[in-house]
Amino acid sequence: MDQNIRLLNILHLLYYRMKRVTIYLVISCLLICCKKDEDSSFLISLKQTTPITLIEFEDNISVKLDYEHPEGYVGFFDPDYLSLEIKDSRLPNADYYHLIPVDPPNHTLSVTGEILIEIDAPFVFGNGNSETLTFTIRIEDKNKNWSNKVTTPIITVNK
Repeated sequence: MDQNIRLLNILHLLYYRMKRVTIYLVISCLLICCKKDEDSSFLISLKQTTPITLIEFEDNISVKLDYEHPEGYVGFFDPDYLSLEIKDSRLPNADYYHLIPVDPPNHTLSVTGEILIEIDAPFVFGNGNSETLTFTIRIEDKNKNWSNKVTTPIITVNK
């Protein structure tokens, strides 16, 4: 009888240890698997691109973007920090530009707004009479996180 009671006590202790370990494993898995989605916090969208057909060296391209950032971390006070990336589809590397901040210093507030970007008049690289291109644009915030990318419609450049 004493052996049966000891055996039941041992089994009872093992059951509670297993239960405790299982609870710890479930909590650990939840903490590890839950991840903040940072990609959706800073969003830009393409509103307008004009003109989409132009003559080289004559017309600049205007691109209007809408932006939304929950903490207002768009733009930098340091004029040497280049946070606007614009990539011409015909070139391997992007160009970078400075954006002024849209929020007051040392403050965090949700911002939405519009950015008007003027891209210098493109020109035809090759020997043909026309070329097509697109621009892909994204913005880096003060936390070094990039917004989503937006791409302009196809733009035709004629000689």
